[in-house]
This record gives sequence, structure tokens and C-alpha cells, in this order.
Amino acid sequence: MHDVIIVGGGVIGLSIARELAGRRRSVLVLDRGNPRDATSWAAAGMLAPQSETDTPSPFFDLCLTSARLYPEWTKQLHEESGVDPEYADSGLLFVASTEDAMCRIRRNIEWQHSAGLTAELLSPEEALRLEPQLTLSLTGAALIREECHVTPRRLIEALTGACAVKGVEIRSGVRVVDVLHADGRAAGVRTSTEHFSSGYVVIASGVRSPEIGGLFPAIPVTPRKGQILSLTDHPPSFTRMIRWEHAYMVPRRNGELVIGATNEAAGFDRSITPAGVGGLLQSAQQLSSHLADLPIGEIWTGLRPATPDGLPVIGKAEIEGLVYATGHYRNGILLAPVTAASVASVMDKGPAPVPLGAFAPSRFNV
Repeated sequence: MHDVIIVGGGVIGLSIARELAGRRRSVLVLDRGNPRDATSWAAAGMLAPQSETDTPSPFFDLCLTSARLYPEWTKQLHEESGVDPEYADSGLLFVASTEDAMCRIRRNIEWQHSAGLTAELLSPEEALRLEPQLTLSLTGAALIREECHVTPRRLIEALTGACAVKGVEIRSGVRVVDVLHADGRAAGVRTSTEHFSSGYVVIASGVRSPEIGGLFPAIPVTPRKGQILSLTDHPPSFTRMIRWEHAYMVPRRNGELVIGATNEAAGFDRSITPAGVGGLLQSAQQLSSHLADLPIGEIWTGLRPATPDGLPVIGKAEIEGLVYATGHYRNGILLAPVTAASVASVMDKGPAPVPLGAFAPSRFNV
């Protein structure tokens, strides 16, 4: 019998497993697939709460808190696993090509300044001095120096290694069918072939969370497909992340330039389509005509777990001993450290890093 069973072995599940094992709990992670099936494997790895959010909110506080945990968190992961997650504090340039878009950026910067955050408004000329390979006709930009990124596949590798060091047991290819109950509380899980007992069960299985029986309340998570690609860019064309409307570019240490991403209601279909890839390539070439001759390195897809209100589900379920950590949508990589700390606080009955009321599972108990 383990103290905790975590259902889901993506970045959220592994982060929670490492955190709880570090607090002297025996942890079993059960994952139905392989790392390539995880949403986090397909992510771009942006840690960019200021450019992602239009208004102050509990969700913004959650994202910002998590981003601030990242430097020390990834340093520890590197030391424990020997794998560098490639945390990079390169900053982000948020560019605008219309006056309306620039007005939105100004409004965002105004409330962020009032909240004590830093960001700089730039003229088109100032933006081009920072990133001379941009060829998009600009009306202005914002430089957000504190936006960062990691390489998600290396992050998962680092988390897996850190979990091994801390004694976490990980089983892949195991599909959890039901959460088991005994005396009014969660007592373990059932798979298609066996039962596992535990004192706590954590649901961190992303888009597959609604398929698990014995949950209350039910988790209304649906998949949103994202198509994404990379270009081989030697020497690098950009020194920092670039965001424009719904498109972004992330330069990685190995010479990849990641271009993303679509956001499609396509169920569990992970096919790569001409419309999806074509739109990404068009946006990239609008940002910089110099990218037209770069070779395509890789094209892939991922399924983001989205809730009806767009917020993650973090906290105690209506059943004692059952905890949810799912529905992170486009922010699973960013929210991994704060989610791990939050789940640990729930189990320890201690203070959470930020108030969790807005993310409580009870909001779906109707």
C-alpha cells in the first residue's frame, strides 16, 4: 500500500509525485501511455504570465507565483536528476501590427505597472533594434524581461529522474478505470487487471480525467488540439520569445525555433493538417520573411485539457482522500511547481501558495 497514488504521469503528475516524496510520502504514479502522449511533451514551454493575461485575477496570481518558483525549482531538478530543463530568462517581445492591438498591449501594461510589475513599451524602431530579423510592419511592442521558457521534453526527463532519486514508483501503460472507496473516502484505484490501495488518490490525468469512474464531482475536461512545429535555425534569428496576436516563436538552446500553435475543437483527433501547419508557417513568415528558407525540423500535435471556464481544477474533491490537479489547458508547464506545492498543502492541511478557491472542484458540483 502506498501513501498516495497519482493518476497521470505528465508534468503535473510527476511534479506532484516529486513534491510529496520529498515530504516522506510513498508515491505510486500510474500512467496510461508513454511520454509522447502527454500534453506536456507537446508544449512549447513558455513561462509567460504577463503576456498571457489581459486582466488581474486569481488565475494570474497563480501563474505569476508559479513562474517565480521556476528558477530555484529547475535548479533543484537539475541537481537531483543530472538533466538540465534548459530554463532560459530571455524575456519576451510582444509585437503589434495594428493600432487596436497596440492599445490592448498598452492597457495590459498599465494595470501590470499598477500591480508593481515591469514591462516596457517600445516604438517600432526600438523593437527592431532588439530583434532586427523581424519584417512585420509594426505599430509598437512591449518588452517583458521577466518572461522565461524551458524545454518541456527535458523538463519531463528531469522530473522523471528526480522522482526516481526520491523513490517514486512509476508504472507506464496502466489505465486506471475507477477510484475505489471505503468507509466514505478514497482507498485506491482499480485498473483493468488489478487493484492498488492508498490513503490518497490524486487525479492528474489531463484530457483523460473524465474517463475515470468513482469521481465526485465529475470533471468536465475536453481536449483542445494544438498543432505546433519547429524550424532549424542556425545561427539563431531571435534572442528572445516573440508573441504576435495568437502566434508565438520560442528560440531554444539547440537551434530549434518553435512556432505555435493552433487551438482546435477536434476531440481526440491528433492528425496534422495542411490548414493547421499552413497557418503556422504563414504567421512565421509574416513575422520574419527570413524564416522562409529555414528547414522544418519537426511537426507535432498535443491535446490540451480545457475546462468550461478555462481554469484548472486544483483541490479536494467531495470524497475524502481524493484530490484533483487537472484541467490546466495551455498552462500545464507553467503551473507545474505551484500545483505540486498546492496539492501538498491540501494533504498537509497547511497554507497554499495562493488562495485556491477559484480552482476548487466544487464549482462543478451542480
